Amino acid sequence: MREKQRKLQLPEKLRWNHNEWYRRWLLRQLPSRAASALDVGCGLGDLARRIRADEVTAIDASARMIERASATTDEVRWVHGDVLTHDLGRYDVVTAEASLHHLPLREGLTRLAALTRPGGTLIVIGLYMTASRADRAMELVTLPANAVVGLAKALNGTGGTPHDAEMPVVMTAPTLDEIRAAAAEIVPGARIRRRLFWRYSMVWHAPEVH
Repeated sequence: MREKQRKLQLPEKLRWNHNEWYRRWLLRQLPSRAASALDVGCGLGDLARRIRADEVTAIDASARMIERASATTDEVRWVHGDVLTHDLGRYDVVTAEASLHHLPLREGLTRLAALTRPGGTLIVIGLYMTASRADRAMELVTLPANAVVGLAKALNGTGGTPHDAEMPVVMTAPTLDEIRAAAAEIVPGARIRRRLFWRYSMVWHAPEVH
């Protein structure tokens, strides 16, 4: 997604999927068992198929992504629709892996919070726009690390696939300051961390209803 925004680009064979890098971390944030889970912007369903829940629903606005994902397993309920308007329930776990930037930030985050059942967990791995001095300082670490990982993956045969050719791509993202400001209003108490490779993480536990 952000390759065109960077001044330095890796050769195609050294490029790799940054979202996969954080998927293990995301899965570790899940409760040991959940009755229901929703994966928002599921794409080809790589994350949805690994979520531990009695019932897993995955939604994507791309009919092609849902068509391909649904061919992989019938253990997930695959939904083609707009998460902002589609009739959905509330879930013990809601995940969004590199999908929140496809939505208007505040409207999208408000919707994700509303889909999270009281006592449930919202987990986001998202992209942010490089804008501040801190962002640019991070790139002094990120750019060489990105090249090293790309080289290692190329050597073991897993590089060269930053994303599927049919995956919808959006070339904008909010800044980290915008994300933090929106989260403070919409999901107060959410834990937000800046991460390598132009990503941030957000974990929010919806308050219990007493």
